Amino acid sequence: MKSRDKITYLDNGATTFPKPPEVIKAYADFCKNIGASPGRGSYEPAEITEQKINHTREYISKLIGADDPQRIVFTKNATEALNMAIFGILQKGDKVVTTRMEHNSVIRPLLELERSGIIEVFWANVTDNGRLDIEHLLELMEIPDVKLVVTTGIANSTGVILPFWQIGEYCRENDIIYLVDGAQLCGVYPVNVLEDNIDMLAFTGHKGMYGVPGTGGLYVGKKVEKMLKPLLWGGTGGQGDLPSMPDVLPTKFEAGTPNSPGIIALGEGVQWVIRKSVEAIHQHKQNILSIMLELLRDEKNIKLFGPKDDMDRTAIVPVVIPGSNPKDIAKSMWNRYNIAVRAGCHCAPHIHFDLGEPQGTVRFSFGTMNTVEDAEYAAEAIIDIANELKK
Repeated sequence: MKSRDKITYLDNGATTFPKPPEVIKAYADFCKNIGASPGRGSYEPAEITEQKINHTREYISKLIGADDPQRIVFTKNATEALNMAIFGILQKGDKVVTTRMEHNSVIRPLLELERSGIIEVFWANVTDNGRLDIEHLLELMEIPDVKLVVTTGIANSTGVILPFWQIGEYCRENDIIYLVDGAQLCGVYPVNVLEDNIDMLAFTGHKGMYGVPGTGGLYVGKKVEKMLKPLLWGGTGGQGDLPSMPDVLPTKFEAGTPNSPGIIALGEGVQWVIRKSVEAIHQHKQNILSIMLELLRDEKNIKLFGPKDDMDRTAIVPVVIPGSNPKDIAKSMWNRYNIAVRAGCHCAPHIHFDLGEPQGTVRFSFGTMNTVEDAEYAAEAIIDIANELKK
């Protein structure tokens, strides 16, 4: 098959690309024309920076259904937000329920606390077709004195959408704190933290919210705001005379100079997503997913990892060519066809171990700006490579 001259970027699960022009413009405009830190000066550029950062809080609140923009705490990514939530809420003797679908940003903090003898962790299984065993999860949540449930919103390994609204309702009924890893969720599939009973929602700016790397945050709900401890202590701009962090949202959790250009650019990305509507984005990606699965499902030399259907999924398609190293396949996709994909376990080792693919997969992850033609081209390329290898 003939290679395209242009890059076909299908690694949106890692970071979305290209970014909307408004995002790039906002970032450059700050660096060129504003340049000041928020809360650290009474002059106009510092005030403009603070105002623009607070506007981004408002846009994110609208996107996720929060009732107060001050509940949006900025971090450098979802990993930091998840560490803030996990280390900030758990204490000696606590019990935590999570799943075998999680990213290392959840797995490693929990295992560190468990190794230190602080908490006990219970892991809900994955079914043979790569979906959450919801009955097992609910069974584990009935263990006495469970304090925290942590789940991903969308699995980065398969694109499976977890029933976080159902889990949230159970947590509310049983007075359990619910933390959602929204790295793959926010801007990709509708979420409402109040209606879905989510106490903390970690997000990253550079994926479905179409911001730049180095941005993310944590929604902090009313249930946890007084019990959550800061991850970092330091300067906050204002109230510098206090011996500890100011006990007010979001300042309590935002020590140090923020990534002002990144946060302001993120605001433009979130507005771009809102204008398009998350529902329309999901439908567009569902169409791409359905076509990709249809083209690959019956290929004898390609194995689809996880579910074979498009039910309750977004446009992430992981594949395996039996007997081949996924990283070699990904390299061939780039060298021969200018297709950018990711290979490996995608920082989610448990599900790959459980489903018998410890080397991981070749993951096609489509974004809002991808097309049906991109999916057809990618499918033809992976089929071509797979058939060559089996000759």
